[in-house]
Amino acid sequence: MMYMVDGGLVMPERLKTTRNMAKGRREHFTGQFTFGSDEGRTMDVESNTELNVALVTIARPDVVDLEHQVPFQWVKPDGKPATHHFDFRVVMVDGKRRAIMVKSEYRRRQTKVQDELAQIAAQVTPDFADEVVVMSERDLDPIELFNAEIMHEMRRPDPEADASARSVVGEIVASVQIMDLVEAVGLGARGFRALVRLIRSHELQLIDKVRIAHEAYVRRRIQK
Repeated sequence: MMYMVDGGLVMPERLKTTRNMAKGRREHFTGQFTFGSDEGRTMDVESNTELNVALVTIARPDVVDLEHQVPFQWVKPDGKPATHHFDFRVVMVDGKRRAIMVKSEYRRRQTKVQDELAQIAAQVTPDFADEVVVMSERDLDPIELFNAEIMHEMRRPDPEADASARSVVGEIVASVQIMDLVEAVGLGARGFRALVRLIRSHELQLIDKVRIAHEAYVRRRIQK
C-alpha cells in the first residue's frame, strides 16, 4: 500500500489471473504478497517455494517486472490443445522475458512431469518468452534467499532515516562496512533498515556474496 501526504492509504492492486488459485488449504502453504513500486500490487502464491522464487526474482538487479500465472497455449502429444499457466514471467532490464515453472523437487524428479514440462517448453516461441526455466527449492541459494527476505521485510519507507542514509552513502568513495554506515546515519536500527532499502533499490551493492548484516561490506552502485 502507498501512504498519501494527507495520511491516507492507497491499497495495492490485486492482480487477477485466468486460473483459479488454491487458497486456505490445510495440507499445504497458500498466501499472497505485496510488491512493486510503492507496494502497488498483490499476487497470490500456492506454495512456499513459489513465494521464495518470487522474492528472490524481484530482488535481482536485472529484473524490472514480474507477471504471475501467465497462460500459454500448447498442444499435447495426442494433438489436443491445452493451457499451461507459467507461475511467473520475468521481464529483464534488457527487455528479454523468462518464463518460470515452479515445482517441488519431488515432482520435478518425476519422469512424467519432466516429459510434460519439456514438451511445453519446446513449444514456447520468442513472442511469449526468450527462455524457459524450471525452479524448485533446490535452486534457491540460501544467501540470496536470506537477503531477499530481509529486503522484503524492511521495505517500508522511513523518510527521515532514508534521507539520512542516502546522504551518508553519497559520501562513500570506497567499500565500507554496514556497521560504519549505521553509525554515520545515527538512527540505530532505523539506519540499518534504511541501508537495507538502499541495497534493495540497488543504490548500494554488497562487495561479496554474503548475508546482509552489520559486518558486510558495501559500496555505491557502479554505473555501467
